[in-house]
Amino acid sequence: MKKAIFQILCISLLFLAYYMTTHRPSEEQFYTWLEEEYQIDCKEKISCTKKENGNSVYTLIETGSNVKSEYLLFNTVGKIFEDQNGDRTTIKAIGVFGSYYTIINDESSPHS
Repeated sequence: MKKAIFQILCISLLFLAYYMTTHRPSEEQFYTWLEEEYQIDCKEKISCTKKENGNSVYTLIETGSNVKSEYLLFNTVGKIFEDQNGDRTTIKAIGVFGSYYTIINDESSPHS
C-alpha cells in the first residue's frame, strides 16, 4: 500500500513540475497583470501611465527592470518606475501557474 501511495505521489509531483514548466507566464502577461492590478499601463514599455482616483492620470518612467525567466518552474519580474516628482514605485512579482503574484510593492518618495 505504501509503495502505491509513493508512486502516485511521484507521478503527481512530476505532473505538477511539467505543468508549472509549461505554464510560466511571459513578460507580456506581466504588463497585462500590472495594468489590471496596479493601473499602470506600459504600452510603450519605457514610458507608462498610472491611473489614480478615478480620472487622474500621470506619466511614469521605467528606471529599472529585472526579468529572470531562466528558472524552470517560475519567472520573476521586477520593475522600478519614477514619476515627475521623483516618487518611486517598485513592483516585483513571481510568475507561476500562468499568473503573476506580488512579492514587493513599495512606493517611496524622496521628500519623506
